[in-house]
Amino acid sequence: MEIVTPSVGLLTLAGCLTFLITPEEGPQDAHVAAALSPSRLPSIVIDAGHGGRDEGAIANGLVEKALTLDLAARLDQKLQAIGFKTVMTRANDQYLSLPQRAAIGNQVEHSIFVSLHFNKSTNATASGIETYYASQKVAPEPEWAFAGFFAKPEPMANVDTGENLAGYVQASLLNRTEAGNRGIKPQALYVVRHTRAPAVLVEGGFLSNPFEARLISTPEYRERLAGAIAEGVAEFARTMPPPPKPPTQLAKAAP
Repeated sequence: MEIVTPSVGLLTLAGCLTFLITPEEGPQDAHVAAALSPSRLPSIVIDAGHGGRDEGAIANGLVEKALTLDLAARLDQKLQAIGFKTVMTRANDQYLSLPQRAAIGNQVEHSIFVSLHFNKSTNATASGIETYYASQKVAPEPEWAFAGFFAKPEPMANVDTGENLAGYVQASLLNRTEAGNRGIKPQALYVVRHTRAPAVLVEGGFLSNPFEARLISTPEYRERLAGAIAEGVAEFARTMPPPPKPPTQLAKAAP
């Protein structure tokens, strides 16, 4: 299937540099998920960063918590259209702690966790998109350990850290937005580290960069970001092993 790569173009009008977002052409990558049977499709946990009293980054008239919620809603629609079941950690302007977000993700079996954010820097020229995955996964923290002491989370071996997921999502974002590539990076971020599922945290551009802020402020560009993330998630989902089968119950012998 041929995919026409869209672009974000630059124009000069009346002596001023501006930008033009061309419409997305070509079909969405629903065929990726269609290649999987419904029983093999993972559920996608969508985590809109910040919220409530935590506004996140604020720059150039933009507030991160509002943008991440809008992007999460767009991603939710695109993933459901492909055939994925979705769970949103927040669907309104509410505050959730990092442990609460990870706990929501850990309640969903056979899943992928995607946390959405936007960046900010003291350097107004900083730009580009980056995707984080867990440097190491740790088991969810128990409330109390033996003798009433808090237990230190133990590293989990042989667990998907989300590196491949980050690669698929980052590649799709770069292809669909032509943004600067800041790469995929391992990081001890709470929500990617404390979720059992493959998890990534996407930084979709810098609110502190005037040019990127103007792009991010447009619904068309956020729609493009959502489509790119959905495409990357769907591509990764095709590589996931099938969910474990429930244990077979042995029939009781007749008395």
